[in-house]
Amino acid sequence: MNHVSRLASSFVLVSTLALVPLHVHAAGEITQPSASASAAAAPAAPGSLPELPKLQPIVLQEPDAAALQELDRVLERLTTGDARGKETARAAVAEVTPAVVPAVRARVQELRAGLDRKEAQGLLDDARKAGRKSLREKEKAEKAGKEKDKAGKDEKAAKDDKASKDAKAPKKSKADKEKDKDAEDEGDWLEFVLANPKPKSDTWRDLVRLLAMERMLTAAGTTPAVRELLQMYSYFGELLRVDLQRQIGKLRDRAVPALIEGRQHDAKIVQRFASKQLDLLGRAIPGEAVGVTDPQVLADILRAYGRTRDVDAVRVILSFSNSDRIQLREAAREAIAAIGEPGIWQLRDAYLNQTGNKAPREFTWDRIARELFGMYDRARLAEVYKLMDEGAAHAAASRWVEATSAFDKVLARSPVFERRKEMAPAYVAHAKTLEEKEPAAALELLRKALRLDPKGEGARKVEAEIAYLEGVTLIARGTPDKFPLTKAIELDPSNDRAKRALASLEQERIEPQKSSLHRYVAAGGVGIVALIAMIFLARRKPDAGRDAEGPRAGGDPPAPPAPDAPVAGVE
Repeated sequence: MNHVSRLASSFVLVSTLALVPLHVHAAGEITQPSASASAAAAPAAPGSLPELPKLQPIVLQEPDAAALQELDRVLERLTTGDARGKETARAAVAEVTPAVVPAVRARVQELRAGLDRKEAQGLLDDARKAGRKSLREKEKAEKAGKEKDKAGKDEKAAKDDKASKDAKAPKKSKADKEKDKDAEDEGDWLEFVLANPKPKSDTWRDLVRLLAMERMLTAAGTTPAVRELLQMYSYFGELLRVDLQRQIGKLRDRAVPALIEGRQHDAKIVQRFASKQLDLLGRAIPGEAVGVTDPQVLADILRAYGRTRDVDAVRVILSFSNSDRIQLREAAREAIAAIGEPGIWQLRDAYLNQTGNKAPREFTWDRIARELFGMYDRARLAEVYKLMDEGAAHAAASRWVEATSAFDKVLARSPVFERRKEMAPAYVAHAKTLEEKEPAAALELLRKALRLDPKGEGARKVEAEIAYLEGVTLIARGTPDKFPLTKAIELDPSNDRAKRALASLEQERIEPQKSSLHRYVAAGGVGIVALIAMIFLARRKPDAGRDAEGPRAGGDPPAPPAPDAPVAGVE
C-alpha cells in the first residue's frame, strides 16, 4: 500500500512539473520562466490593447482655381509665347509644387477627349527624327573640335586594352537591351517638339501641353503625381510609353509606391507596365521595395502593399510595425489592418516568435495583431515608463531640475506619450525658480507645460504667467508694452505681479509727461526773454544809424566845411 502511495505521489509531481513551461538556455541549463516573462507572454485584456488604425482611401482633390489659372498661363506661353516667354515657361515647368497635381489631372482629362492621336504620333515621330539628327550633328562637331589626345598611343596597345575591356564587360540582360532600344534617341521630347514649332496646329499645341504636364508631374515627384503618370499611360498608351518610362527612371524610388499600386490598376497595360518598371528599378519584391532611404516614400510603400492586400508583404510590413519612427510604425499598422484576414498565418508566426507560444485558436486576425502591437509598444516603451517613474519621483521630492530632465528624455522618445499631462506641473514649478534670474528659460518651460496640457485646470494661469514674463521681458529690453500685462490680468485676475508691473509702467508714463511739461515752460520762458532782447536790439540799431548820418531834425546845425574843402558849384 505504501508502495502504491509513493507511486501515486510521484505521478502527481511529474504531472505538475509537466504543466509548467520550461526554458532551455544555450548552455543546456533548464529554468522556469520568470514572472515578468510570463506576464509579458500572457494575452492582455482586449480593452487595454491598441486599436488598429484604418488605412485612408485615395481621395482625388479638386483642382484649385488659382492653380488652374497658373497652369494655363505656363502652357500658353510654351505654345504661343515669344522666345523669352518660352524660356520662362520652361523654368516654371521644372519648378512646380505638388499643388499642381489636381490641376494637371483636370487638363489631361480635357486633352484625353480632344487629342488627335494619329496626327500627334506623326508630329512626335518627325520631331524625334529631327532631334536625333541635331544631336548627332552636335556630337560630331564636338568630336571634331576636340584635340587628338590619343595620337601618341600605340595602336596595338589600344586594341589590346579594348579587347580586355570587352572581355570583362558583363553581358546585357534582356531588360537592359529593351531599355536601350526604348532610349535610342537621347534628349528631351518636349525640346524636340518645341524645336519644330507649328503654332497654327491644334494637335501640336496639345502635344506640347501633354509633354509639359508630364514633366510637371515628374518635378512634383509625389506618389499622387506618379499615379497620374500611370493614368496618362492608360489614356495615351504607346504615344507616351517610352517618355513615361524615362520620367519614372528619373524618379526612381519615389515612383515605387504608385507602381506597386499600379500592378492592380484597372487597365491591363498599366499592370504590365508597372510590373516591368518595378523590375527595372530592382524593387519587384517586398524585401527589395522597402530598401529605400526616404521615410515618406517608405511609408507610402507600406501603405501601397496594404491597398493591394499583398499577403507576400505581410512579414516585411510587420518588421516596421515596431519602428522607432512613428511615421513608419503607423503606416505599417495601417497596412496590416488593410490586408486583414488573408495575413492571419503570418500574424500567428509573428506572435509565436514574440512570445514563444502559439496564439490561442479562438483569436481572430485582428486580436492577434492588437496583441502583437501591444507587446511591441510595451517593449519599446519600457525605458520610457522607467524614465517617467523617475521623473515623477523627483517631482514628488520637489527636485524640479531632475524631474524635467527625465521628462525631456521621455518626450524625446515618445512625443505623444499618454501620461504627458502629468509632467506639466513640474515644468511650471521649475519655471518659477528661474523667473527672476533666467526669464527666457522660464518662458520656454512654461510654454512646454502649456503644450503638454493645453486644456488643463491650470492652463489659464500658465498662459497668464507666460504673458506676464513676455511683458517683463519687453520692459527689460527698453520696448515696454502694456498689452501682455493686460492679457495676464485678464487670464488670471489674481496675478498681483502683473498688476504691479502694469501700474509701474503707467506711473513711468505719467512722470515723463510731467517732466516734459516743466521743460516746455522753461523753454517758453527762455523764448520770451530772447524775444524781448531781440526787440530791444532792433530799437537800438536805427539810433546808431542816425548818429552816423547827422543830427536829428531840429537839432544842432552841421559844422562848417574845412577851408581846403571844395565848395559845390565853384571850381
